[in-house]
Amino acid sequence: MNILLKNGFLLTENGLEKSDIHISDSKIKQVSKNIVISEAIDKTFDFSNKFIIPGGIDVHTHLNIDVGTKSIDNFVSGGYAAIFGGTTTIIDHPGFGPDKCPLDFQIDLYMENAKASPIDYSFHGVIQHIHFDMEQQMKKLKSKGITSFKLYMTYTYLMNDLDVLKVFEIAKNLDLTIAVHAENHGIIEFLKNKFKYEKKLSAIYHAKSRPDYSESEAVQRLLFLSKTVNFNKLYFVHISCKKSLDILSKAKNDGQTFFVESCPQYLLLNENKYLEEDGNLYIMSPPLRKKEDNVAIIDGITKGLIDVIGTDHCSFSLTDKNSGKLDFTKCPNGAPGIEERIPLMFSEFLKGNITAKSFLNSCCLNPAKIFGLYPQKGTLSPQGDADIVVLSLENFNFENPKSKAMYSCFKDITSLARVHSVFIRGNIVLDEYKLIENAYTGVFLPRK
Repeated sequence: MNILLKNGFLLTENGLEKSDIHISDSKIKQVSKNIVISEAIDKTFDFSNKFIIPGGIDVHTHLNIDVGTKSIDNFVSGGYAAIFGGTTTIIDHPGFGPDKCPLDFQIDLYMENAKASPIDYSFHGVIQHIHFDMEQQMKKLKSKGITSFKLYMTYTYLMNDLDVLKVFEIAKNLDLTIAVHAENHGIIEFLKNKFKYEKKLSAIYHAKSRPDYSESEAVQRLLFLSKTVNFNKLYFVHISCKKSLDILSKAKNDGQTFFVESCPQYLLLNENKYLEEDGNLYIMSPPLRKKEDNVAIIDGITKGLIDVIGTDHCSFSLTDKNSGKLDFTKCPNGAPGIEERIPLMFSEFLKGNITAKSFLNSCCLNPAKIFGLYPQKGTLSPQGDADIVVLSLENFNFENPKSKAMYSCFKDITSLARVHSVFIRGNIVLDEYKLIENAYTGVFLPRK
């Protein structure tokens, strides 16, 4: 099937450039000005005065997760929300499985969960224990295209320093990426119990129980641990504060290699949200920080210290979130965001807060390169998948989000752009703001 996209403004590293795109058999065949082709065209789209970017890649989602409370978005509803938000590929972080389960247990379960996804997908492995045959289990999953794993420094299956070193050593031998949730478990538990005893249970105490130094201490420790085994594929998820970025900047200047992710909420929102009537809706981990941290995040994106903008989309129903309205310790941690990321970050480009290169790198190109999807994904280069997002320049808010959570943390922020149309592998799945259901069924992406 031959499709021609005409007259759109493609976002390149140097800014906007008017070009046409020829799609053939799910791939991008040509990107050029005024394309004229001899073969028959099945469909032509005129995207005059519209902006065109590669399909967004969100490498940090939690769909269908059960943390004692089941998330409200599965791979279908979350996938549709992603489409409305200009994201065409996700790499999902599965939740914990049964105690002592092998590494492939959760991957097999999530493979089944994701079969009806309307967008392409892959998974990170989740590490709960150091099994006696850990290297063999990780090698087995690598052979199936799972080339990244996540471990936690807090929560039920937290890793101690020796465990982390063992994982890093195996990952180094197998050339795998290790994503880490960096927070100091002891600090968090001590402060949380202190506030419970003092009956300080409103939403703001969620933030106070997870101070910025609980993150930065864990970040510093991980840098030392990775240095100990000369491991250079450490990936920091959802970095939220200036203290952490200062440490990471120094380490990078000293020659250490690693990857850094942040999220729109740490750029655009701050802890004052916890003082509002619906402050419980913003309970996530790490928590929202201060305005000075917002500034540090934008600076980190601009300078290239932050490689990736993910979402940490982890959505719960309003009923479940409101269960923690009077006690932050009872509120499930997480918030939706898969629909908002691309429009909000593109707005930051339009406002001049980040460059075109920073936007493309953090939302499309770097996620593909770091996690083994490039050049199939993350770019509008010929022979790549025809995953294409078209944006219109208009004021737009998220008062009626598509996530089953039915609320958006960004409802008070006006986006300067709205997702107009979306193609996945050349299939149009969103046409002039209207979802075309069952137009495409996503596939699992084995990664290099």
